[in-house]
Amino acid sequence: MTNRSDKEDNAGASASAAVAPPNSVRRTSGGWARRLRAITRKEFIQLARDRRTLAMMIGMPLVLLLIFGYGIRLSVDHIDVELVGHNSSVVRAELEEQGHFSVQTTVAKSVAAARDDLLNGRTSMAVIIGPSGLPVNVLIDGSDAFVAQDSIQYLRSLSTSSGAIPLRVDVLYNPTLRSADFMVPAEVGMIMLWVGTVATAIGVVREREQGTLEQLMMTPIRKLELMVGKIFPYSVLTLFIAIVITVLGITLFHVPMRGSPIELLVFAIPYLVAALSIGLLVSTVAQNQRQAMQAAVFILLPQILLSGALFPLSGIPWGIRWVSQLLPLTYFMPITRGVLVKGLGFSVLWPQFSILCAMAIIFTSLATLFFKTRLD
Repeated sequence: MTNRSDKEDNAGASASAAVAPPNSVRRTSGGWARRLRAITRKEFIQLARDRRTLAMMIGMPLVLLLIFGYGIRLSVDHIDVELVGHNSSVVRAELEEQGHFSVQTTVAKSVAAARDDLLNGRTSMAVIIGPSGLPVNVLIDGSDAFVAQDSIQYLRSLSTSSGAIPLRVDVLYNPTLRSADFMVPAEVGMIMLWVGTVATAIGVVREREQGTLEQLMMTPIRKLELMVGKIFPYSVLTLFIAIVITVLGITLFHVPMRGSPIELLVFAIPYLVAALSIGLLVSTVAQNQRQAMQAAVFILLPQILLSGALFPLSGIPWGIRWVSQLLPLTYFMPITRGVLVKGLGFSVLWPQFSILCAMAIIFTSLATLFFKTRLD
């Protein structure tokens, strides 16, 4: 009886050992170091295979280092100055000796002409010289807060050292140098770029992951029609968000709307098309939503940092400033600030509008080409 019971107990123990999952045996075997090495090795192999993610992880810090190290300066080195009235070699010498002012060779014929140059962005500061050959007033464009603040600071240093330049200044278009008047127009452009690019890229990649794009290709719809139909809802959403941000900036932060809202809306269309096309280009190279987000951020950061939206464009060295000339946001910044703060219209902003239209055509053509190639 006892032997039989012992046999039954031994049989039960053997059965329990046979049923027990193998992981429980390994976890109690003291091989935690081996398991840790195995999972670590597996992650390294997976990371090495995902070359796009690896390239972005290495490339993004390098790009940011170069931008912040060489491309971004919070101070403005060169400020365009226009002399008004009686020309004075003394004033010119004082300004040029300071090292921060770039005195234009031509002298404005009148104060009205100088104000027109400040309004159109042809100069940043105008020094009005009286009959005695000394300056009697200084006009500064306040729509660019960075340049205006640095101009006032440099003028103070000149007045303290030589007394040749007075402290009396008139800041136009943004007399109190409010940060909201400088930042809200920039935020409109940045938000349109962010929403349009990221939403389009992730949305198209998600459709491809789910297989719905392949299903749509089985229908009679053409590839160009499919592309336009895909980005149209994102364009409506982005434009709606931009309108909401603009209205909130005007009502909550009292940012002026001195120009025409209709003209601002027209100016925004080619910029929006360019942003959506960039998002579509990102979707053609990304294999999943994570890569789409990474690639979108990789493209968006240089635009935000080098476009003059957050940092003075005149403070970017010429060796890097050429990059900003290839970015749509660089040309949309003068439009939003010009329409909102200065009240400018198409007669002044047509060069930026024309460049944005050309960019929209180029980016749309490239997006169409790559989108068709990806679907084939």
